Parts: sequence; C-alpha cells; structure tokens
Amino acid sequence: MVERTLRLLETDRVPIYDLLRCDAAFEYFSGERLPVLRADEETREKLNRIVGKAVNAFLDMTRSVGFGPLQDEETKDEFGFVYRSSVREKTTWIVRRPFADESGARNYLKEAIRRIAQNLKEFPSQAKSYRENYHRDFLKCQETIGDTVNLLAQQGTGLDDLRHQLGFDLFCYLEQDEPGLVSEYLELRTRMNVVICQTIADRQLSPVVLTYGDIACKQRLLHSPAFLRREFFPRLKRLNDAWHEHGLVCLFHSDGYLMEVMDDLVAAGIDGLNPIETVAGMSLKELKERYGNKIFLAGGIDISQLMALKSPEEVKEVCRQAIKDAYPGYFIGSTTELDNSVKLENVVALYQVVQETRL
Repeated sequence: MVERTLRLLETDRVPIYDLLRCDAAFEYFSGERLPVLRADEETREKLNRIVGKAVNAFLDMTRSVGFGPLQDEETKDEFGFVYRSSVREKTTWIVRRPFADESGARNYLKEAIRRIAQNLKEFPSQAKSYRENYHRDFLKCQETIGDTVNLLAQQGTGLDDLRHQLGFDLFCYLEQDEPGLVSEYLELRTRMNVVICQTIADRQLSPVVLTYGDIACKQRLLHSPAFLRREFFPRLKRLNDAWHEHGLVCLFHSDGYLMEVMDDLVAAGIDGLNPIETVAGMSLKELKERYGNKIFLAGGIDISQLMALKSPEEVKEVCRQAIKDAYPGYFIGSTTELDNSVKLENVVALYQVVQETRL
C-alpha cells in the first residue's frame, strides 16, 4: 500500500503518515500504560517498546520514532548554546546563544564551516563504520515498529540549522553582509549530506527519505524567491538526485505557503510534499489538481485548530473531504505531528475514517 501510494497508484484505503508524539495515543494504540518517567535505560527501553507498538498499530509510514525527552532540563553544547528540553512538548529549543551580535555570529559561522570541512576530509576513512552503525540503529528501530515503513534518512541543505543556530535576525544580517559565508556553509552541508547518502543508501531498508527545508510561513515565503533559487533549490536538487540514483523516493517537507515556488520544488526533483499546512493557505485540492500526476501528498489535516480544538465529528468530515480531494497518491496525516496538544478522540477519529473508507 505504501509503495503504491508513493507511485500514485490506487489502494484499498488511504495510508497514514505522521509523527506520533501524543502520550494518550501511545497508551491507546499500544494497549499499555506509560511508565513513571525516569532518565534511565530501563525506562527508555520500556518507552521504546510501547512507542513501537503504538506506531505499528496506527501508522503506515513514519519518521523519527521515539518518545522524546525523559525529563525537563537545560544542557549546554561545546559551542556554548544552551538548550531547553520539555517532556510535554517533546522537543528541545535554544534558550541562550553564545553570541548576541553579528560579530559573534560571524565567528561562530566561520568555526562551523571549519569543522564541517574537516569532517568532509575525515569521512572517507570512517564511511564503512558509519554505514554499519547507521544500518544497525535503523534496523533496531524497525524491529520495534514492525511493518510500518520508516523513512531511511532526513536531510536538508543546512538552511534550517543555520537559521536556527543564528536566530532569524542575525541570519538575515549575515546573509546580507557576508553572503559568501552563508553560501559556503550551505554548500559544505549539502556536500556532506550527499556523501552520507552515498554511504547509507539502501532501498532494501526503506523506499523513501525526507528532504527538507522550512522555507515558508503563513501566506508567504520566509526567503525571497531569488535567494531560494540561488542558494536552496539547486542544492535541494542535488540531494534529491543523489537519493534517486539509489532508487529511493524523496518526500519534501516544508511548513507554510509554498504555492509561489511549487514549480521550483517539482523541478528540484521532489517526489512528494508534506505537511501541506492548510491554515497557512495550502490546499490539498489545488495541489492535487495542479501537481497530482507528478508528486504524492502527505498531511493536510490541521493540527493547530482542528485536531487540537474541534470535535471528532468535525475531524471526520475534514478527513473524508481530504481523501476525496487528494486520493490516489495521498498519505493522510497531520500538518506537523500528533503531539500532546491534540485530543485523543480526534486521533482515533482520523484512524476510524481511514479504516472505514474503502476506495
């Protein structure tokens, strides 16, 4: 079913693609209670087993399988970035940077470039062990989720990481004042990911990967089309081309309103689009009509309002319409991830629609 959907073919039902991060859903779909959270290996192993059972019961395709942080905490990395981890939000974010101005950001970027360049030089001697370790960890995860398809890798051009590390304001200042540095960083990150692709690609493990770049917000792009066409789309195409050489399909992920550059994304070799953020202005029906013979679609069920605030009946109505608008070649799923902001009854409602709708 997943393979047929990737190829835009008809199936008996619409498959579900999502990231499961909802504690109540973990318990519901696994049939087990979550343990008391402790930051130890025994608790982590129990959670991995429960999460794996839930993912296998609920999802047909996924990525980033896991429970999330086991405790609220702050940590500092080698550069001096301070991160906050949250059990409820199931994520980690920067709370303090080791710099506060453009000069500090520039120095950080130069050091990051130096380290990536060094890693590129050293990687050939480490490639064999990298592949073995990566495949081992992937198969270990696959054991926990059974026959649910897990995306083999997630790769970007470095744009998201750099923007996140610098903060959007300092990123914009540096991109204007030091465009060569920004471009060099993106180039090295892309080259590194192409090398990693060539090292780990194996279609027997999974038929699909994620290539990504959050390039938009509500109703508009985060960057100018000129910047994206100069710095982002050519590098995205190189990533997609690298995976295509090994027979894998590339699902592209970006939040926000992308219609202004959808032709560019298709030309860059994306095979699918996710998460189709409807509250940002994206339309499953419009995408299907314009690009449905070229790419598959994944997502489109709003997380911020529908799944979090509305009734199961309203969720079912939207899900049924989404299937009508986007099938075939459609993975139903949320517009980001199913986290603790959603109502369990709405997650169940989505699942019920999928099981009840025969095509």
